Amino acid sequence: MRLLKLPKELDAKSYMLTKGVPVSSWFPSDVVFDFAPNGGIKPGDSVRNVLGLHIVSEKLRGILASSAGARFEFLPVKLRNHKKKVVPEPYYLANLLDVVACVNRERSVFTVNELFKDRLRDFEKLVLDPGKLGPDTKLFRLGENTELVIVREDQARAILQAGCTGMKFMPLEDYGAELRLKDNYDL
Repeated sequence: MRLLKLPKELDAKSYMLTKGVPVSSWFPSDVVFDFAPNGGIKPGDSVRNVLGLHIVSEKLRGILASSAGARFEFLPVKLRNHKKKVVPEPYYLANLLDVVACVNRERSVFTVNELFKDRLRDFEKLVLDPGKLGPDTKLFRLGENTELVIVREDQARAILQAGCTGMKFMPLEDYGAELRLKDNYDL
């Protein structure tokens, strides 16, 4: 099950949903996300989408709230399958509020956003500065690119061991591999 389109009632402020800022004051209470055609009938615990949003089941919400040690807004949403039937189980937009600027700029390889010089993109190599992370930091938005969520390995393992479905975790050293020319082509 995948989501491809943002509900129209979110269009005007959708950019705020990936910034790590509170949105509950304006987020609609009756928002419905439609599945993509041929996208399946039953969603997983984390709903795949191309919108950069984190839509989670009650089960995953409980795990994040109890063990991630991060601040979230869990905003109720409805999911509607391609047969126009609303999924009866509760789902939430998990708006992660913790943002940590911790990129090791000397050891990372990236492009600086031309409009916003403090924002980074297109990481070929992402290295974090552990000195900027607290010992209990398990899950956060990267301050230099708030669309990117970092999950510590033990937290990822706990989510998967709980049987949650619909998400993939990648080791940090593999992040950006698709942008590394030498890794993609035989020259």
